Amino acid sequence: MWPIALLAALVIPYFLGAIPTGYLIVKSRKNIDIRTVGSGNIGATNVKRVLGMKWFVIVLILDALKGFVPVFALGAVFGAKFPWVPVIAGIAAVLGHTFTIFLKFKGGKGVATALGVFLALSPAATITAFIVFAVTVSFFRYISAGSVLAALLLPVFVLNYGEGGFWNLVQITSILVAAFVIYKHKDNIKRLMDGTESRFEFGAAKKEKEAGSSGEAKK
Repeated sequence: MWPIALLAALVIPYFLGAIPTGYLIVKSRKNIDIRTVGSGNIGATNVKRVLGMKWFVIVLILDALKGFVPVFALGAVFGAKFPWVPVIAGIAAVLGHTFTIFLKFKGGKGVATALGVFLALSPAATITAFIVFAVTVSFFRYISAGSVLAALLLPVFVLNYGEGGFWNLVQITSILVAAFVIYKHKDNIKRLMDGTESRFEFGAAKKEKEAGSSGEAKK
């Protein structure tokens, strides 16, 4: 039985996570390759540069669901007998998003998908980390700063709330995923230190509209 559980935990979450939500939405609505616009990332922040705030929220939610759904579902099916299944599923979902087979293994940075994963694994810690993210972005208007700070504090919150079950695998996984997310933001961290990182605009900023227009021109 355990080989089936392991296979399901690896394959199903990976392919769900690998669905390039932002890329597909921008391509279908604007016929633009999101990788040629702004930061070149396929995540919600870059989608906003082309489609605006509404689509930022939609892509954020969809990318989070790519992590939450397989972890929650596989945990319900296999978790009682194999408590490591939801943890493996979460890692597979994040790797699917960041190394998607559908875009030659180049995807997003994993923040939204990791958010969904840990909402299933450790909800109280994740909600607290998301509050840290939201407050940081509201005050400083840097998505990358909010993401890095939330990732850095997530393992602390998991420990604080005592949500390190599954033989402490959730705690260990939170550390590994946090380190991976921070690593994926290494270029952003450098730009933050240099003072050249782009600020997040809560409205349909003019420069973001121009980014979308330039992307269309390139096509």
